[in-house]
Amino acid sequence: MNLRTVKSDESTLTGLVAGGVLVGALLLGACKPADAPSSGVGVGGTVPSVSMMPLTNMVPVQAGTFMRIKFPVTLSQDYWIGKYEVTQSEFERVMGKNPSRFTGDSNRPVEKVTFIDASNYCARVTDQERRAGRLPAGFEYRLPSEAEWEYAARAGSTNQFSFGDDPAQADAFAWTGENSDGMTHPVGQKQPNALGLFDVHGNVWEWCADWFEAYPARALTNPVGPATSKYKLFKGGGWNQDAPFGRASSRFMMSPSNGIHFVGFRMALGRPLPQPVAWPAIGIPDILRARCRPIAGASQSDSNSGAIPLNFHCKDTS
Repeated sequence: MNLRTVKSDESTLTGLVAGGVLVGALLLGACKPADAPSSGVGVGGTVPSVSMMPLTNMVPVQAGTFMRIKFPVTLSQDYWIGKYEVTQSEFERVMGKNPSRFTGDSNRPVEKVTFIDASNYCARVTDQERRAGRLPAGFEYRLPSEAEWEYAARAGSTNQFSFGDDPAQADAFAWTGENSDGMTHPVGQKQPNALGLFDVHGNVWEWCADWFEAYPARALTNPVGPATSKYKLFKGGGWNQDAPFGRASSRFMMSPSNGIHFVGFRMALGRPLPQPVAWPAIGIPDILRARCRPIAGASQSDSNSGAIPLNFHCKDTS
């Protein structure tokens, strides 16, 4: 099924272009449930021999545009994204291990996973679903691009959070430093965003597919970051940081070979991401000066993690 073929006036958000305003349509539940079979219509209207049957709890997202800083970012392909962060039980069932620090409830999000571990998990799920005849050629489970993650997290919102601009409202939607008691919590306990995604703010930060780099100052279509860099990025805020760090635009980075107890991930399902192209090189100190601002009282949680010190809030400041 091509997600764009299913429309509903009541369940589609349409926005206007204006300083931070989303453009286009974001499908909110008008499609077939994610665990239902789909006809799998491919590029050019061809029908793959294998029907598309997304995993349960994969939420369909329709192509569209949102504003980043002063420039539009367009996603031209529909995709799915996980309703929940990947849990410890899901990760252990596929990978045969659970690296998490906060155990005791297997429905807690997996953490202390490296970018490499998260990518390998997605690759194994892709192989498993393809072998089971539920995933046609040309589609894969993978990490979302930063743009896919932010577009889905915003769910039509043009505010700093999916629920508005006031961090004081975060308690209903997110496990953060103010209410987490210093630990992760089972997924899905807080209110979801308008797309039905849980924990997009808080609980654990979430790996994205992109290498970290300053944003180019221009309109983008299907951006996937630079061709290479030193750090991969993660988004969404976590149990260890106060609510303002969970803004939809906030971004942090870490070496892809490092894992830490406040970073996990959620899966996306879609066509393979386009190959990134080289962006102008920029050093991390330059990034911090250009795109981040100091946060009073914030501190680095783990000096051995390879993460950029958390006394910088890596969000758009222009």
